[in-house]
Amino acid sequence: MDIVATFVPAAGAHSTALAAELTRPPAGATVVELRADLLPPDLELAPLVAACPRPVVLTLRSRAEGGRATDDPSVRRRFFERVAALPVMAFDLEAARDLDLVDRPLPRDRVVLSTHPSVVPADLEAQARVLLERGTRFVKLAPAVDGLDDVLEVLRVAGALGGEPVSQRRAVVLATGEAGRAIRLLGPLLAAPLAYAAWSPDRVAAPGQYTPEELLALVGHLAGAPGRVFAVLGRPASRSLSPWMHNAAYRALGLPDLFVSLEVANSDELGKLLQPAGLTALDRVGLRAGGFAVTMPWKEVAWGYCSVVAPRTARLRAVNTVLPRLGKVVGDCTDIDGITGALLAAQVRVGGGLAVVLGAGGSARAAVVALQEAGCKVAVAGRDRSKVAAMAGELGVEVIEPADAGRCIAAVNATPAGLDGTSSDLLDSLRLAPSAAVVDLPYGPGPTRLQMLAKRNAWKYVGGREVLLWQGVAQLAAMTGVAPSVRVMASALGLVVEEDA
Repeated sequence: MDIVATFVPAAGAHSTALAAELTRPPAGATVVELRADLLPPDLELAPLVAACPRPVVLTLRSRAEGGRATDDPSVRRRFFERVAALPVMAFDLEAARDLDLVDRPLPRDRVVLSTHPSVVPADLEAQARVLLERGTRFVKLAPAVDGLDDVLEVLRVAGALGGEPVSQRRAVVLATGEAGRAIRLLGPLLAAPLAYAAWSPDRVAAPGQYTPEELLALVGHLAGAPGRVFAVLGRPASRSLSPWMHNAAYRALGLPDLFVSLEVANSDELGKLLQPAGLTALDRVGLRAGGFAVTMPWKEVAWGYCSVVAPRTARLRAVNTVLPRLGKVVGDCTDIDGITGALLAAQVRVGGGLAVVLGAGGSARAAVVALQEAGCKVAVAGRDRSKVAAMAGELGVEVIEPADAGRCIAAVNATPAGLDGTSSDLLDSLRLAPSAAVVDLPYGPGPTRLQMLAKRNAWKYVGGREVLLWQGVAQLAAMTGVAPSVRVMASALGLVVEEDA
């Protein structure tokens, strides 16, 4: 797979600095896209092309297609006539306005013919085939996607256009928007093996782009279409770390599978995916669904779509792991394993004590059951008093206020509160016994509010990534039937474990 890193210049950089940066493309990039529309209009392009050690695709993205260049055909013609002699691999032309430039002045075997529809057209495949008849080196489809149906249709088209041998494939399929992240991974595997990537995490040319390093980490173990596709389903789901640890485990195990994120906006979309083997929405577009990790807010809804559930989920009425099997849909909740595994790894023992769980959703229910299975008495607290009371009645626990939890030796935050480190009335009012332990289920790029409070109050802190790791280990084993390497999965999350399991 060739990875095209789109060069997005730093603000205010001069020509010398731009050329110097182009001498050091991101690791993993095999091609560099030079976006002329992002550069000063009077900048000489020849020195930049010469400075880059990778083949260059020269692009002049128009305003209508999300760039900064003119839409005027005559101005665009003059630009490409001026740069036609540059020693670049290819020129990216807009199918909507540059068709007359194919052959004159640009030879078709050095043209990428791109289309950027603002919505997924019903005839996307037909449009692509018309463009392919022009005989250019590549045709690039980059529609904006907004929901699951859009993603599924683009994936169907990618599969339909990828029927030729890999060396003969010319349709590059991707999508813009956070919802299109699954297409960014699957498109190069199903159609032409060309992936577009961000120059760096803070210099992204289009929403939903990965960096070259991220692409290799997620799909580098695959040479073609995956054997099975697994996915995390949520809203939001695009920033989930589950794909990182699952794909790392597949690589270590030698499994030709792929784990992606899918944004699910409503219960109807969820129902299209949570079907028996061969009948899921992924199967219907030519992808074999292996299983689904379900995250907020769909864990309780997903329980209702399961025809067979693990006994331990009966009290939860929530699942986070759904397996499509022949004639049935199997559900389980490895969140329980995540909490108990993280506590055990941190050498936190709660048996015989009292713990408080903050929240009233599916994750909170899992936390209550996990603590009860560990021999702990449990109380619950939360903002929505009626929901907390209803859950407490179902699970046989008491309701308390966070400020009255001074006798609790542990607390589990099963809400999004404090994810970004900002203050939270729910967390800030929490009182616990001296030397208590606290567990965060949310995780983010920086310290959470509960983590800050733990440091201030000398509480032992167990982070959301640790919980994610241990639930993921149990989840992957359930999905694939193979025990994964804990060490490999931990490393993918930026964690270190002392020994494998």
